[in-house]
Amino acid sequence: MAPYGTCGIGRLQRGMSLIVTLIALILLSYAGLALLRSVDSATLISGNLSFQEAAIASGDAATETAIAWLTAHSGGTTLFSDASTAGYYATSSDNCDLTGSILTGATNDVAWTGGPASANCGMVAVTLPGTTAGVATGYTVAYVINRICNAPGDPNSTVAADGSTAMICAQYPNPLTSNASTHIGASYGSMPLLGLPQHYYRITTRIAGPRNTVRFVQAFVVL
Repeated sequence: MAPYGTCGIGRLQRGMSLIVTLIALILLSYAGLALLRSVDSATLISGNLSFQEAAIASGDAATETAIAWLTAHSGGTTLFSDASTAGYYATSSDNCDLTGSILTGATNDVAWTGGPASANCGMVAVTLPGTTAGVATGYTVAYVINRICNAPGDPNSTVAADGSTAMICAQYPNPLTSNASTHIGASYGSMPLLGLPQHYYRITTRIAGPRNTVRFVQAFVVL
């Protein structure tokens, strides 16, 4: 004959085993969910990084386009004044919020997606055609060019175009040395080095793409 209460203890042990098993299953389920979320997060991060890299690569196309335009017009007087249809402005436009990150309202922002220009900035960006070489599919690339001067006019003059404002431009001195075949100074690409000072131009590019990707890229060139 079995001792008194043995059957009750056996049923109790079997009941506890079921509870322990259920708890273990719940813990394993949570671990599985955590692993799944970790994999999803890693996939999302890697995807976002690829979008950011594509945005930067697309921005290079705008920089090269802007440099080509500057180079083509560096010999005349075109760069002495604004050429808004080309996204070029003859001053540094210090009152403009280039990235739209300053919380002073949109009146200081660049019109990156087209006109009209904002009240306090006045700059309208040029958007590259989607078929431009180097622009990734699904990305919109726009840029503006600023000459680092305080006023329009001849950067080599002491007076701005208005005839009264002192002309102040950021420049790189490029004097001739005693050896006529040797020049000192900066240049872009294969442009010849001249005895006149070279001037700085800032190219700001905005790239918008999938998943609300927005990147800004700046480059300074000397011509």
